[in-house]
Amino acid sequence: MIYLFLIILNCLILFYYSFIEKKLNIYDYPSENKIHAKKVPLLGGLIFIANIATYLIFLKFFHNKLSINIFGFSSNINDFVFIASIVFLFFLGLVDDIKNLSATVRLVLLIAIISLNLFLNSELNISYIKLSFFNNFSIENYSFFWTLICFLLFINAFNFFDGINLQSSGLIFIICIFFFIKNIFVDFFIVIMIANILFSYLNYKSRTFLGNSGSFFLPFLFGALFISAYNNDVSISADEIVILMLIPGIDLIRLFFLRLLKKTSPFKGDKNHIHHLLLKKYSSLVVVVTIQFLIWFPFSILQIFGTFYIALFIQLFTYMFLILRYKN
Repeated sequence: MIYLFLIILNCLILFYYSFIEKKLNIYDYPSENKIHAKKVPLLGGLIFIANIATYLIFLKFFHNKLSINIFGFSSNINDFVFIASIVFLFFLGLVDDIKNLSATVRLVLLIAIISLNLFLNSELNISYIKLSFFNNFSIENYSFFWTLICFLLFINAFNFFDGINLQSSGLIFIICIFFFIKNIFVDFFIVIMIANILFSYLNYKSRTFLGNSGSFFLPFLFGALFISAYNNDVSISADEIVILMLIPGIDLIRLFFLRLLKKTSPFKGDKNHIHHLLLKKYSSLVVVVTIQFLIWFPFSILQIFGTFYIALFIQLFTYMFLILRYKN
């Protein structure tokens, strides 16, 4: 029943989208580091938070199931803190979309909210490394700092990857498929999938971008669910998650050091992302997105079935080939 209601909700959002867009008046405007030629609403995060909030309210008041079954945590207080953090990060991103906060302010607040969750919820700490090709080993003494770094890298990689239409929605689809194959948090990711269908359509039509309201709280949410599943399920290994995020991750690292070498802020946007390089050769966004997902998606899924070295080699080799081929 809830899924039918969410489909109706998304149809209403689509029907009244122009009205919502004008009322909220939150836009991303063209600039020298951006490829769009007209202002575009930053309402993607709103689509996801509306679907998630509706789902959680439905479970709480109609099924009384807002507990361990949703996020894999062992106490309701952990659920509450986690949900409050998601809401906070949504509004932080919304303020950033409107006011354009400094990178320092964003980073400090992100560290604060992630640290709060790690202090209060030990189930979000990565205390050991579990690999499919090696024996498990403990990092108990460094679990807090390692987990904090993983969250920050994941959030920034997701944010960096949200550079052209359909990229972030494609990544979200892949994350959903990962959890479907693993049969973990399936009900919740059906909700994410429903929201992502509407977002993908509007994003393809250049009628919305995800915005920081989405690119802050969504990777925090996905990262927490990855860790929760990782800590509670023996079938998930760290290398699977690495392969899943490999292309966004290595693009983040490459750009970070490239900007430092150029003596510019590593947080300042530019047009050196892999998708920008491909756009210089191929003018079609669909072609560029298709190329990236053809070298990424099949091998991310294959890795789930135990082909880590093959997936790692092919993705790294293809990424480096594209960078060297189109960097000029």
